[in-house]
Amino acid sequence: MDSNQSGLLHKECFVTIGATAGFEELLIAAVSEDVLNTLADLGFTDLTVQCGTMNEYFRKIKPRDSKGLRITNFDFKARGLENEMKRCQSRNGVSQEGLVVCHAGAGTILDVMRLGLPLVVVPNVSLLDNHQEELAAELERQGYVVKSSVSGLSVAIKAATANSRKSWTTSNPKNRGIAPIVDEVLGHKEEDTKFRLD
Repeated sequence: MDSNQSGLLHKECFVTIGATAGFEELLIAAVSEDVLNTLADLGFTDLTVQCGTMNEYFRKIKPRDSKGLRITNFDFKARGLENEMKRCQSRNGVSQEGLVVCHAGAGTILDVMRLGLPLVVVPNVSLLDNHQEELAAELERQGYVVKSSVSGLSVAIKAATANSRKSWTTSNPKNRGIAPIVDEVLGHKEEDTKFRLD
């Protein structure tokens, strides 16, 4: 059983800033005292941070006082982030449902939504053509994610773990949910998606 010294079930927060564009503000917020205290208060045991090109920078800002959380980081994984995201899923007797915090990249958002995990989306407002802001706002309006600013990350984490959220898929054939629509637009087949996530 994966647990920390206090005997709690594993509960993971996974933060990803993407592979190429730096997002220094999100890295700083992810290990701020406020966010670490919030995660500890909510029973999280682990914080994993995908830093992209800013791995060395993250090592410099990683706090000595982790508030009891195990904090790990890495730069990039060519095979994708599916395994890290799956560690946020609830598994009977092993782990509680965790949380993903991400920049507002469409691919990352869709992967998290397919896994049915709580998701906080933090658009990188420094980008020039900021479609991320629009995407995050629309998905929050529809009830799929919690959109946050960097400064509001702690509050957004509390909201995402407390709020019920819309399901990515639905068994109602008249209301198929968003998954089949997006998969159709992107050219995914439902069987391929299920196979990839199983």
